[in-house]
Amino acid sequence: MTAASGTVRDVIHNYIYFTRSAGEGEVSEETLLDSEWVQRLRQIFQLQTAWLIYPNAVHSRFQHSLGVMHLAGGMARGLYDGFREAFPREEIPEKNHVEEVFRLAGLLHDIGHGPFGHLMDDVYTYPKYGKTHEDISAAVIKGELGEMISRIRSSPGGRFSEPVDPDLIARFIKMPGTLKGRPLWEQVFSKIMLGVCSADAMDFLLRDQYFCGTSEFGRINHRNIIDNLRITRNGMTLRKPALPAFRTFLQTRLNMFRHVYMYEKNELYELAFGRLLPGVLRSMRLGNPLKNLSRFRRITDFGIHSEVAGWSSDTGEKGRIGREWRSLLARKGKPYAKVFEEENFYHTLKELSRMPGRKLLESELRNNYPGFREVRVMVLRNDIRMQNQFQAYGSVESLRESDNVKALSLLDPESGEFAPGEGNRYIRDIPLKYEVVRVYASGRKPEASRGKESLEQGELFPDSAAYADETGLRDDITSM
Repeated sequence: MTAASGTVRDVIHNYIYFTRSAGEGEVSEETLLDSEWVQRLRQIFQLQTAWLIYPNAVHSRFQHSLGVMHLAGGMARGLYDGFREAFPREEIPEKNHVEEVFRLAGLLHDIGHGPFGHLMDDVYTYPKYGKTHEDISAAVIKGELGEMISRIRSSPGGRFSEPVDPDLIARFIKMPGTLKGRPLWEQVFSKIMLGVCSADAMDFLLRDQYFCGTSEFGRINHRNIIDNLRITRNGMTLRKPALPAFRTFLQTRLNMFRHVYMYEKNELYELAFGRLLPGVLRSMRLGNPLKNLSRFRRITDFGIHSEVAGWSSDTGEKGRIGREWRSLLARKGKPYAKVFEEENFYHTLKELSRMPGRKLLESELRNNYPGFREVRVMVLRNDIRMQNQFQAYGSVESLRESDNVKALSLLDPESGEFAPGEGNRYIRDIPLKYEVVRVYASGRKPEASRGKESLEQGELFPDSAAYADETGLRDDITSM
């Protein structure tokens, strides 16, 4: 540690360091940490409603953001010299600068989350305004925190001269439509934040497992993976000794989505709070968060739970919301019951090509349960890996043109050869995508039957590709 530094203890990474200002007026990571925008993340739950099921899962986006900062900066610093060696003719900023860019991307990647995190995206921000927390994060980074970021001149590794560009940080937070035209170092290093084993994914899986107490879902050896990542002429490369750890990482990711993030009891609470949340935010006069950033900044999970539960003595719409909200917090009942569920694991691109379009599937299923006053269909999908997860390229031009931000190369250090085929065979039993389809209902109509019982006995998804192509439509948010 060559820059002035502070330290925080962390249950996952033991110690996390951050830079401190050496003199009056100097901006450091501590300046950002002390800002209202970052401090509000202490009051945003990492897992939205899971703490109502897993009592210890009360950890915050603040803790997670510190962890991602720690991992992302370390990964960038460790990979830097490999890029210089593999691509000596390609430009890249100085090492301390690159380290700090990724530390700040890690620290600020969730800065745009509001109360209930992804749920707020799903029921309010995206349906009403076509935006998600990533868009809000970019606006905060480039606007509210932009001037502060551009004045930072040191990382834990030491000082640097070139100002940090807030736009660059924002590019490493939201998946770009394309990386073509960007400098090669940005394309390759983007996988630190956006790749299949990103600093974000490694920290949230480690942290969520710890606080949920779900160690039986698989132990992630993140140090093994990170220590065996290199940058070679094929871009981001995993050394073969870490292949078992990488496989376990994918399996653990699948298990956590299957049994925690998409767990039916968790989903029931999200449905229940989600039906009330738009009315709550409307009553709070939030409007478009991007046009009301100062108001958005003041709305957190802690504040919203406290305020809305207090509406229970009011009359009218606010009173109804308050009473339902208070009942949910006391775990006294949820407005829905599950009436149908089916899991699907897609292992090949051919299987994926037969996946039904979400909108048409939801409509078809909803129509099969006419006997209830309200029917909610949830089609949850999560990408686990690519079919050709490990790839190789014959030239810098091929890498620049064909590389996928989720892809890796695989290197056998003993032979010095790249072995993408061997790597893909090793993980072929792990699905490309996991899907769970559930139907929830409430209020049975006395004059109607339950619906088409035959649906539960038959084939849910037809083999034909008659469903609408959803290319270009928003899919589930799968980064946490």
